[in-house]
Amino acid sequence: VLDISGSMSQRYKNGTVQEIVNKTLPLAVQFDDDGELDFWYYGTTCQRMASVNMKNYESAVPADWKQLMRTLGGCNNEVLVMEEIVEEYTGTKLPVYVLFITDGGVSQAGKIKKILKEFSTEPVFWQFVGVGGKNYGVLEKLDTMEGRYVDNANFFALDDFKSVPNEELYGRLLEEFPQWLKEVREKGMVG
Repeated sequence: VLDISGSMSQRYKNGTVQEIVNKTLPLAVQFDDDGELDFWYYGTTCQRMASVNMKNYESAVPADWKQLMRTLGGCNNEVLVMEEIVEEYTGTKLPVYVLFITDGGVSQAGKIKKILKEFSTEPVFWQFVGVGGKNYGVLEKLDTMEGRYVDNANFFALDDFKSVPNEELYGRLLEEFPQWLKEVREKGMVG
């Protein structure tokens, strides 16, 4: 899931967003059962895009990203795209890892908490990554959020995604995931 709100313009322009796709795809296809990633952009609204794979990843960020940004709107609406993901993966018996990239401006804390709590009975892990932004709000408090069946989310921020060595990035992306996977298996949430 990629933030395409107005505040992300510079990160699209300077290639950071494409670099995010480039760096995370090799890890992600190792998880995926068909080597393709389900892919969303969100701003004020959201749009599911064509799946991304090793053949088309270089065009995951469209050349006309400004038009897509205008189409989806300049504000952050994490809740809308989170609701689409919930609808897509409710009832799955395969573990799902959602990589959610934002530069902040996160609001609607109550609704985000509600989604994470209610959806914590499904085998879906939310990895939120902040890219050089601010005002991450509720995302910075995920480790202390109570009321979930399992701890199903993590957050970390990177000041410059393009300069982070792959080893460090992958280590951070997988920091909490193995423990979550062990717990959902022990609770019989995955087949």
